[in-house]
Amino acid sequence: MRIGLATAPVPTSLDHAVRNILDFIEQAAAFDVHLLCFPEAYLPGMRGQNFSIPLCEQSELREALSLICREAARQELGVILPMEWPSEQGRYNLVQVISPEGTILGRQCKTQLHPEEEGIYIPGRGRQIFEINGVKFGVAICHEGWRYPETVRWAACRGAQIVFHPQCTGSNVGGRVPHQWADPDGPYYEKAMVCRSVENNIYFASVNYALTYQESATSVVGPDGSCLAHQPYGRAGLLVQQLELELATGQLARRYAPDRY
Repeated sequence: MRIGLATAPVPTSLDHAVRNILDFIEQAAAFDVHLLCFPEAYLPGMRGQNFSIPLCEQSELREALSLICREAARQELGVILPMEWPSEQGRYNLVQVISPEGTILGRQCKTQLHPEEEGIYIPGRGRQIFEINGVKFGVAICHEGWRYPETVRWAACRGAQIVFHPQCTGSNVGGRVPHQWADPDGPYYEKAMVCRSVENNIYFASVNYALTYQESATSVVGPDGSCLAHQPYGRAGLLVQQLELELATGQLARRYAPDRY
């Protein structure tokens, strides 16, 4: 499978987010990408991060989602689309998984919220496994993949060879940028990517916004914990990686034996 990770700039409006998404889909199709993933809550943007994000009604988001589904079908590629979803209970932070035929295969809500997200989003319930072109994958959203490794193991135990990790880590206001990938003196985030992959023997594909002070690079980590590719810090662009799925054995995940505890 050839995957694409879209390190996209912070959108300034719903229309801007949609234009960026459609542009990345077109780019990915030119590279024969099978499955394309965007950063956390990209439609219309991640709240609570010093970004100016518009409040959108469900009807507006449904219309944008339908447009993106039609483009995915036209380009014949799958899309992992992180977005928010307003409801009577509150706003969910979730991912819609779109098939190469343009249908919604399902959704994964963020079930573990960061404390700073309380009052902005509400937690969802349940985990999902998805399948495109015979390849099973899961999704863990930002904080889940950093601090709740069981969200990744859940998918790996059920046959996922890839876990996608839409994130928003860093700032456009201030902070520091690592000097190198998995910088010993830098934040722990990229080291956590290594853990999530090697402790399950699967691919871990993490995609961040293009931020001025980006604390974690958009990265693809192999089942042995090696960084196969990453996008330069703070630079918008499409990262494309061919995955050798026979290497994603999931052996350590399959040996998980909670009944022995």
